[in-house]
Amino acid sequence: MSKTSLTTGPRGGARLKRKRIIVVVVPPVDELDLVGPMQVFSAANRLVGKTVYEVEMVTNSKDLRVHGEGGLLSFTAQGRFLHVRGKVDSLLVVCGLATRTARDPALFEWMRKMAPAVRRLGSVCVGSFLLAGAGLLNGKRATTHWKFGREMASRFPRVNVEFNPIWVKDGNIYTSAGVSAGIDLALAWVEEDCGSRISHEIAREFVLFLRRSGGQTQLSASLSAQASEMKAIQELQVWIAENLLNNLSVQKLADRTGMSVRNFERVFTRELGRTPSRYVLQVRVETARHQLECTDRGFKQIAVACGFGSADVMRRAFARIVGVTPKQYRYKTSLPTRTE
Repeated sequence: MSKTSLTTGPRGGARLKRKRIIVVVVPPVDELDLVGPMQVFSAANRLVGKTVYEVEMVTNSKDLRVHGEGGLLSFTAQGRFLHVRGKVDSLLVVCGLATRTARDPALFEWMRKMAPAVRRLGSVCVGSFLLAGAGLLNGKRATTHWKFGREMASRFPRVNVEFNPIWVKDGNIYTSAGVSAGIDLALAWVEEDCGSRISHEIAREFVLFLRRSGGQTQLSASLSAQASEMKAIQELQVWIAENLLNNLSVQKLADRTGMSVRNFERVFTRELGRTPSRYVLQVRVETARHQLECTDRGFKQIAVACGFGSADVMRRAFARIVGVTPKQYRYKTSLPTRTE
């Protein structure tokens, strides 16, 4: 599956074909891990104006009633995994913290059989433990919730566990970090299928602070900096993310908030724990990372789109923030068939 250029609307428009997604749950399940991605697919259907995703929930339990770990919610599966018939586009595996250690030989065998037949196989949070238990992550890069990364690396030494990314793609297998990262992964699938406009519109509807690409760390600049309690700074953060091509000098940002430069720098640094210039640089780098992962744009194009002005300026900023050059980062996150 090749990476595609960012689009402004659904690829293919009315030609979008229905995609059947099977969500496999091993109860008790973390409720948000399950509901978050399913809501993303539902929102995509509504915004596209047609059924792009047919989502079915199946379980390995004899009881079709799927209990949530919190004890407050339960769900009804549409069947058992062994009864799935017909063509499946994508599989998504969801479990709970307790069921990450589940050993189900029949389920593992079924997943091994399905993996090469589906376009995508993914997991949310500690669902990656089940993929690893089935042997599907051997020799592959994968991630999980940051609290359980070392446990996963210890239990499955053949898996190349990456502790920081929001989600990781290796071949047709996607693993994601904890809870809300399942929403990020589902949004990435929607972007692959329907284009960036739809995925970003869903993110806006969900009132997500920022869309996070897989390459972002689980504690990225946009998230590790606690959201300011000041409405003016909150609105400015969103405006910065949406206006990276603009002049984002400290003077311009101060003018936008109606503050003097000196007072603005003091307030911004107090609220977000970093200077305005540093914050803008980090947001630009995170946006560039997303484009390096998800598009075939050249370095000059990405640099201009992210407000760097030149590829050389982007390269220096990237090396400073990420620790590698854009070229090294693209090579690390690209498919084996990719060429520059």
